[in-house]
Parts: sequence; C-alpha cells; structure tokens
Amino acid sequence: MNSDISKSQSSLKPALDRPIFFYCCEGVYSPVSICLAEGFKELGIPFYSNINHWKIDPDTEEYLFCYDPSVTHHDCSIVILDFRWMINVKSFPDNLFHSEQKYITVLLDDMDGFTLWNPHLEKFAFRFRTHCNSKSIYPSNCLTWVFGLSNRILRETLKIEKFENRKRRLIVNFRNDHRQLRYNQSLLKVREGYLWIDSGVMTVDNPLRQIAGEQFLPLIQHILPPDNTTEDFDKSPSDSYHYLQWKQTGQRHYPSYYHHLKESTACACFGGAVTSNHLTGEPIVEWWDSWRFWESLAAGCVTFHVDFDKYGVQLPVMPENWRHYIGIDLDNMQDTVDRITDDPGILEKISGEGRQWAIENYGPLPTALRFLEMLGCYTPQLEKCQEKEGESEALSLSIKLREINLIVFPDWLHSEESLCLELERVMRALTTHPYKVNITLLVHYSKVSDEDANLALSSVAMNLLMEEDLDVSDGPEISLVGQLSEIQWQALMSSLQGRIMLEYEDTEAIASLEAGNLSSYTIDNLRSIKY
Repeated sequence: MNSDISKSQSSLKPALDRPIFFYCCEGVYSPVSICLAEGFKELGIPFYSNINHWKIDPDTEEYLFCYDPSVTHHDCSIVILDFRWMINVKSFPDNLFHSEQKYITVLLDDMDGFTLWNPHLEKFAFRFRTHCNSKSIYPSNCLTWVFGLSNRILRETLKIEKFENRKRRLIVNFRNDHRQLRYNQSLLKVREGYLWIDSGVMTVDNPLRQIAGEQFLPLIQHILPPDNTTEDFDKSPSDSYHYLQWKQTGQRHYPSYYHHLKESTACACFGGAVTSNHLTGEPIVEWWDSWRFWESLAAGCVTFHVDFDKYGVQLPVMPENWRHYIGIDLDNMQDTVDRITDDPGILEKISGEGRQWAIENYGPLPTALRFLEMLGCYTPQLEKCQEKEGESEALSLSIKLREINLIVFPDWLHSEESLCLELERVMRALTTHPYKVNITLLVHYSKVSDEDANLALSSVAMNLLMEEDLDVSDGPEISLVGQLSEIQWQALMSSLQGRIMLEYEDTEAIASLEAGNLSSYTIDNLRSIKY
C-alpha cells in the first residue's frame, strides 16, 4: 500500500482560501461524500456542488450540497468526485484536468469488489479507496479510506438500549451474498498480471458471508442465537423525515432496522471475500467494508468480522480486536466461541468501547479533519481544533473517556472562592476514590474563557498537592468540555455514567443539554460508584 504522500504534498499544499467543490449525480446516493461534506459544514468550510443535492429537512428547501451558478470547480481548492459519477456519467467533467489547474482532484472510491487499475483514474491527485489491505499493492495515488458514520446514522443510534436490557441474539440479515461482482470497462490485477473486462460478471471464490454462514454460525448459535429478520425494501416509512431519508438513500433507510440493532447484543458484519496475496499466497481480505459494520458499532451492537490484523484489513485508524470489535480467526473459529463463553462480561465492554471508538474516529468531523490532513490542507478552523487536541486540560476532538465517566456543571459566574472550594471537594473525593484510575471527570464551562477555566482547575489541583499531598495526575482523568456540536454532545452524553451535583450549578446548561436525565451523585456519595 502506498501511504507515503509527502512527495505529492510538497506540490499540493495550498491554504484553503477557496471553497471545495463536489460533483454529484441527480438521484444517486453518495454516502461517503455526504459524511465528508457534513464534516466540512461542521468546520465552517464552504463547499459547493454542480447540483442541489441531499435535502436536509422534508419541510424546507435546504440542501447539504448547494449549487451556485457563480461558482465552478475552477474557483475551488479541492474538487471531489464520487465513484458513482464514473458509473453514471462515465466521463470526467469538462476541463477537469488541465496543465494550469490550481486545485487538487480527489476520487472517493468506495466501489465494492477489488481495486480497479484503470489508467484514467491515475489522473486524480488522490484516490481515497475503501476496502484496502496492508498486504496488497495499489495504484500510486490510492490512500486508505472507509465508509464511516454520517449524521443520519448517528441520529438513528443516538439513544441506545442499556446492554443488560438487550436481547441476546446475533443479527444475521445479509441481503447480498457477495458471490458475484459486475464490472464494466475495468482493469483488474490478478496473479498472472492484469485482466481487462469489457462487461461481465465475476464469480467470487470464498465469500466471507458464505464461510460465516456455513462454519461460524453453527458454532456460536448456542450462546448467541441468530436472528435473520430483514426489512421490506419497498415498504416506505410514514414519517416525513424517515420517508425523505428512505427515498434519498435508495430505500436503504429503515428506522426499524436501527431499532433492531439497538436492542440486540451482536451483529454479524462479514463482507467481501477471502483471497490470496499475489506474492506470498497467504489468505487476505481485500474487500471487507460495509454499512452494517459502521451501523452496528454506532448502535453499541457487538460487531463481528474477521481478525483485521491477521487478514491485513486496513483502516486509517485501526480498531483493536476484542476491545472494539470481535475479529474471528477463520482457522480457529472455536476459539472465539470459547472466549465469549469463558468471559461473559466481555460483550458489554466491547459494546461500549466499540461505539466510542467509531464515533470518535469516524464521525463527520474527524473524517473531514483526517481528509484535510491527508491532503496537507489546513484552515484556521482546523488549526484551532488541533490546538485543542494538544492541550491536556482542554477539550480535544477525542476526549479520554474511561470506564466511569462523570460530569459537573459549575456556575462559573458565582464567586471564585466558592467555585474553587466546590471543585476542590469534587477532586478530593475522586482523587481518593478506590477506582480513580478508571474515572474521567468532565468539567463543563461555557461562560468563561478557556484560559480562565484552565487557571481555576490548575489552582485547585495545586492546592490539593500543596496542602494535602494529593496528586491529581495519578487519577482521575480531568478534562474541560466547552463548545461542542449537537451531535458531539449527544454522543458524549450517551457515554456518561452520571452527573455530580454541586451547590452552585449552571442550571441553564444542564437544562439545555438534558443533563438532568443523567444519574445524579452528591460529593459525599461518590464512593458508592463501582467499577
């Protein structure tokens, strides 16, 4: 895999002083573009399109992608095409590639199946390819990418069922067995060299869904009974919002499906096929990504796939097997069953940590930031986010949550002395807590500056160290949390175990964030919290 892009970056490193341009097809669902655009919108980066596309609300004429006749791709810094453009339009936009172009061209290649080596695709400066494998070779402009999570998916998986209340079952609801792939005008890399296909259907050897169905499901069914419930493609939702999403996604949006995920223990998310490395002959999984994989993670449904490390599956940020998902070894499937049997609590841990990992690393905002970083393009908004990410006391884009996550809402407009005394009591109780290394304390602030909030916490920590020899660096983890988007707050709230009540609180923030629905603890009964 060619991951060294420093040479390309040296000649393609513009400041984003111009907008971004997307080419979209009328009536065609482009999920990878949508996730990326939602991240740009959250960052405040302007972007345009050749058409109005992806309606946001059924009752308005607001679109995510907006057409402006005064803006063309020549006016922009980055021009993005989805692979569906290549399938539906079959030709590049007029004058996209020319000797004096001042923009970066990007192809979002999330096509199912094996990587195409068509020479005309090498015209793009970057080709963000899903389904990558660390043991395979790709065209020089290919970079590793994934499907990820859009705001639509995050909205449907916002409120999840507590794990102990979920139905103990393994969802197995594949509609496509991945046994065939259709190609047109395509160049594929095979063991003997390259194969040109004018038009045809490829029969796939060793599809993962078939292997799992025949070999793995019979082994695990006695501890996780399979549930083969599927939704009716043609049955449209009656709610106007869900109908809009059902229509725009090409009948892929089903509220009942997300509800099913959220109330189930686990989901089989196998996809693609097992093939052989051209050089070593070892088994690899080069085609693997699916929406089911990301939807399952976001829903807190334990996600089953193959062992990514063993089979070379590559993501920009890798998950950890048996922490974020369960990856089976196809040579020893019984080991997976035995491990779950021997450690009944492991499924609940994977459910929580897998969901947190997916949202933190593959929601729209981190996806957009990663995209810009890979292109070497930075904006003032990005630099601001990166500065926050580097400050241990301030909120970062990936808050260090632990097994026990608590939040406080101090009234920062109250007297400084009273504020510091209350925060000192909270920190003293947690610093002496028997499970302090498993605790993260989030301190909300919204009516003071970052500097003032940091100064107050530093002062409290110093007082505890000087007067009582209590070092907060030994635990718990303490983070300030301020301005977040609605989606980020919703994701964060779902990971909190409770709120610590104070005498002087920011009641306005508690109400607006619905934090009053969290379990409440007084400073005196914090020791009742168990890990």
